[in-house]
Amino acid sequence: MRRKFLCGLAAIVCAPGLAAQSVPARDLWEFPLGAVLEPAALATEPGGGLWNPASTHLGRNEKWRIGVASVASASAQSVDGQLLSASYRRQTGVTVGFSVARTSVASILRTDTDPQAVGDVPYSSLLLSATAARQLLPHVTAGVAMRYREGRADRSVDHAIAADVGVVVDGLPVRDARVAVSSFLWRPGREIQDRPAIVAAADLRLMGDVHRETRIGYSLNGVNRGAKELGPFVAWRFDRADLRAGYLRTTASGRTVSRVRSGIALHYARYVVGVAREEGASGLGPLYQFTLSSLIR
Repeated sequence: MRRKFLCGLAAIVCAPGLAAQSVPARDLWEFPLGAVLEPAALATEPGGGLWNPASTHLGRNEKWRIGVASVASASAQSVDGQLLSASYRRQTGVTVGFSVARTSVASILRTDTDPQAVGDVPYSSLLLSATAARQLLPHVTAGVAMRYREGRADRSVDHAIAADVGVVVDGLPVRDARVAVSSFLWRPGREIQDRPAIVAAADLRLMGDVHRETRIGYSLNGVNRGAKELGPFVAWRFDRADLRAGYLRTTASGRTVSRVRSGIALHYARYVVGVAREEGASGLGPLYQFTLSSLIR
């Protein structure tokens, strides 16, 4: 999501105001780990349900999905993220999943009484998620997630437990439309301190069929008392290749920036390989994502 906070991050993590965050490094979960190629609410690659637990649901003839994702930015203060996920469909029809995700910022220089750097300031976050998803009604899938989050900013380390719910409605009679919405890092009663997010997206088939189609849609991600990101996206499916692009506008602290996300996913046998790019904003370098997932029937 937004990345402009990097420009002043070194000063922020060393400032007393950082204590206002109940758990450090909440900002790092405004980055689209695993969701550069797809809108967060509808993201199925690598299929870990990081943003929407309902997206972990596997079909009747599917057993396992295992995936990895890696995100890195090409800038002096680099942002890195890694995601490992696994989902399993039980005979009851419930899909259970687990994921491990980590994000961090490198090259935040520590200074003392003069501008001379004396080392780096650690700034990172770890997120463990356990999810469950099931189709409740035809075309309606719901999911829940329990999350453990640890944040580190310099010598400050803390953790929190969060719970999220998500829904995906697909196969609607109007142009095979889909709608998805989910909470993210929701801690009831701590909404001001922990700033939970709402991720949502909707799309429909403009033309074509399942294997050769063009879809258009709109996504919305909003953090409580934080960044708001929204914009249209388009997806093309040509047999084994998916081409996707989106134009996003992010508003935070009274400032708005725009950028483009684009990428391609290739399907081969039971594997899906994806490569995506987000254009840099505010003078920062671009963000790159690599995903790999395998579906076992």
